[in-house]
Amino acid sequence: MRSKRNLKVMASLLLALTPTATFAQFNRTTYFMEGVQLRQQLNPALMPSRGYIGIPFMGAMNAGISSNSISSDYLADIVDNSSSADYFTSDKFINQLKHDNRLNISVANDLLSAGWYADKGFWNVNLSVRVDADANIKRDVFEFIRASRGLSDQSWANANLHTDGFRAKVSSYMEAGVGYARPFGERLVLGAKVKLLFGIADIDAKVEDVTMKTNLSGIAPNQDWSTITDEQLKRVKGKAVIRSRASLRGSMTGLSLATDRNNYVDGIERSGSIGFAGYGIGADFGATYKLGHDVTLSAALLDLGFISWGKSNTVSSSSDVERVYDFDGVHAGEHREDFRKTMKSGEIFNSDLWNLKGQESKTRTTSLRTTMVLGAQYKLLDDKLTLGALSTTRLGEVNTQAELTLAGNYSFNRHIGVALSYSMLQSQGKGLGIGLKLGPVTLATDYMYFGKDSRTVSALVGISIPIGSRHESSL
Repeated sequence: MRSKRNLKVMASLLLALTPTATFAQFNRTTYFMEGVQLRQQLNPALMPSRGYIGIPFMGAMNAGISSNSISSDYLADIVDNSSSADYFTSDKFINQLKHDNRLNISVANDLLSAGWYADKGFWNVNLSVRVDADANIKRDVFEFIRASRGLSDQSWANANLHTDGFRAKVSSYMEAGVGYARPFGERLVLGAKVKLLFGIADIDAKVEDVTMKTNLSGIAPNQDWSTITDEQLKRVKGKAVIRSRASLRGSMTGLSLATDRNNYVDGIERSGSIGFAGYGIGADFGATYKLGHDVTLSAALLDLGFISWGKSNTVSSSSDVERVYDFDGVHAGEHREDFRKTMKSGEIFNSDLWNLKGQESKTRTTSLRTTMVLGAQYKLLDDKLTLGALSTTRLGEVNTQAELTLAGNYSFNRHIGVALSYSMLQSQGKGLGIGLKLGPVTLATDYMYFGKDSRTVSALVGISIPIGSRHESSL
């Protein structure tokens, strides 16, 4: 069975999931919680107090939503209108946007996981699935759409439209990891994890800019090209020019490009079942160092690695062209019809406007989103209370996200603990988080939901069975 997808599907999907996840691959609130093995997601040197077996598919489930401009008040409207260009050209939608609108989604789920002590060292293994989607969309994209649909005062007799475009990237892969940590002396603990990566999909779409200029006569100033008749079209004279710089690269089993009669890309096709389209390797490195009994410093580099995508599962296209529609020349009729087709939907996501042409398929390599982690903590009240500060910087091709978190954790006993955190950079002043350790169950959020104005929300659920005897934690 073959399923055809217009190139706007990915953009609509990203919008429908707005606001989107930030740092959902891990949870910062639990970083200073004693005995929580989920801390190793942020630093492989953070040895838990004992071994564990994660409940299948429930060992660690991370999810979250965030945006720098779209609040949750608009989420239902966006989902309901994700296929409607009219909604995305309305004053209600456009007026809330910034010049640069960052959208992200990240989801991670441990399908299988376990950890155990062997002498002084701690081993852990995991099988996880991860999804990352990042986008940066300029406000003028939607203003361009509105103008090109005849919904503004733009005159088609002498139009001059421009947008700096957008960048969107979606990546999904499975990882199988083996980690090891051990102390060196009484102060230093080093940890590392090696991961085999199995690529499921990677789609990267970029529109650097699109410019449209017209010098037309015989047309109403605000003509809507979705309703223009054949007779009206024949009376249009002059010339229109569309210049575009864009690219689309994708890897997925059964992926191919559909083209029109002029060999321009007008959609994505996929056939067959989903499988692995690429393979790679990754690594995490971490360390902790005790300055004294009460003070510990920590640092980590996560997701250093790459995925190589096979030639047979990869498509590629790009454009850096200027298309001229001459309504007075020999091919006037064809040019008029092509221009009407291009402008009928009026969407910048419409592949006709990108002028993409397919290229020879080649093997491509993509990098993981590397994260840098720095932490410091102080213990008091006989080690029952821990205060800490955590800096995380996640590097991406589309968006780079940095966060600074202040957290406090109180352990009532070995089985029950609570943590409070405040993340101050990504939350627009609403970065309150909470974590609960209830025996084998860990529940946490870095960004609590504060009603319709919330732009960032996250959640973590982890359930594991403790095994083996207790060991002194690395922190």
